Amino acid sequence: MPKKPPPPPLGNQRALGNRGRAPDIYTPEWIEKEAKLFQEWMGKEDSVFFKSFCVERGYHPNRLQEFADKNPVFAGVLEIAKVWQESKLVNYGLFNRTNAGMTKFVLANHHGYAEKTQVAGDAANPLQFLLEKTDGSSKDLVDDGSD
Repeated sequence: MPKKPPPPPLGNQRALGNRGRAPDIYTPEWIEKEAKLFQEWMGKEDSVFFKSFCVERGYHPNRLQEFADKNPVFAGVLEIAKVWQESKLVNYGLFNRTNAGMTKFVLANHHGYAEKTQVAGDAANPLQFLLEKTDGSSKDLVDDGSD
């Protein structure tokens, strides 16, 4: 027979009997104040990387999306911040104010930029593509042994 867990310590609000969850410290009012601070942070010259803001404020970067999901004001600020970050990175990159490799990395991984390489032909039979380009028809170049 399994043992019964010991009773929770008296006065412990996070123990059994508190309706099963910790108190919500991120209230809608707090999130809206954080949205304003985030917007102010964007105006600083060296502010580019969102994780730096989160570290300064003392929470994990995943909280940004959580706040946006809970609060439409924060969601709007986050969307503006993403566009602002993209614009700032492109401008800094154009004028060599940032490391080109790192700028390219952030734009590719957070803003959907990509170098495109176009490949034509048939992946299943790449030789056929080359032969058709050479003569217009691959059947005339293949030796069928009828000579």
